[in-house]
Amino acid sequence: MSHSRLRIKTGAAALAAAALGATLIGGTGQATAAPSAAYPLSSCIGLSPNVVDLPYNPTRIIVADYAGKTYLTTEFSSLWGYQSAVRLDLRNLQTGKRLNLRSDRRVSPPYVGTHQLSFPTSRIGKGRVKATLSSVNRNALWSVPATTCSGVIVIR
Repeated sequence: MSHSRLRIKTGAAALAAAALGATLIGGTGQATAAPSAAYPLSSCIGLSPNVVDLPYNPTRIIVADYAGKTYLTTEFSSLWGYQSAVRLDLRNLQTGKRLNLRSDRRVSPPYVGTHQLSFPTSRIGKGRVKATLSSVNRNALWSVPATTCSGVIVIR
């Protein structure tokens, strides 16, 4: 066997042993995150301020938890672009804790706009949380309030 083949086989064996050792010890040495999950929002369709456009329709809240923080994301689309201001009211259904978050974002076509909100998980607590989303969307000419919608999310 040539020296280069021996080095390749030795390196592959060392890499496999390291991966097995990391798995047996309990991971990769990095902080682990709970998997993200998407929760539906009810009756969230509204008029775009551009009128001839896709409707404003954030259909879900994506929840991710990592290192003591919770990250929430909603999505909306537009063919022409506009500014969207959101207020997200959260209420923990077990503890009654409340939290109000705000985001002001622009969607620029052809991209999907997102509202990304984060906070320390301890501010609302873990468990089932009612989320109520209120939006006002605007372009250069006018502002259009969207319907208020809600859903229940789970914070882990």
